[in-house]
This record gives sequence, C-alpha cells and structure tokens, in this order.
Amino acid sequence: MTTRGAVHFSLLMLLVFAAGCAANFSQPPSEQSTAQAFVTQDQARQMAYSYRRQAQDLRDLARRLETEALLSSGQSSTDSKQANMLEVKNVLAAADDADELAREYRRQVPHGQLQ
Repeated sequence: MTTRGAVHFSLLMLLVFAAGCAANFSQPPSEQSTAQAFVTQDQARQMAYSYRRQAQDLRDLARRLETEALLSSGQSSTDSKQANMLEVKNVLAAADDADELAREYRRQVPHGQLQ
C-alpha cells in the first residue's frame, strides 16, 4: 500500500469512527428518531449546524478523493481506481446521512433561529 493509499484509508477510518461515535446505536432504528425529539432548541440548533458542516466537509473530501482518483487513473490499476471510487461513494453516503440528521434537527428549531 502506498503512502497516499494509507493516508486515504486512515482518513476514511477516522470519518467512519467519528460517524459511529455520533450515531446512537443503543436503540433500534425505529426508536432512534423519537429519541432525537428530547433535545432543547439550542441543542437542536447546534446539532443541525454541526451535521450540516460535517456533510459539507465530507462532500469536499469526496471531491478531492474523486479528483485524485481521476488524475491517478492513468498511473494505477483498474482495481485501485475501483477502490478509490468506492471510497468516494462511501464518503458521499456518509455526507447524505449527515445531511439527513441535520434536516431532522433543523425541524426542531423554530423559524429564524438557525445559525
């Protein structure tokens, strides 16, 4: 594994770990959405901002990874290119999840109080 590949893998694992820590796996998925209803408006506003920012950062990372994959496609094998594109898809999926959480928290904040 090259140094660049190790760095990408480390970044991906860090993001997966951070998303896992932020998720609430102590309850079944059907009960998790009701658990989010028990936050204050200030907490909901902060969480909405935090998840929106995380989604933006993940999308930026995905764009950089995609650009690197396309630029290095002539130098690397097909398997490497497929692995890089799979990594991009995983990061985009994590960004979509963060966006969804941000929307759920945003619904709990009264109009005009978003940051």
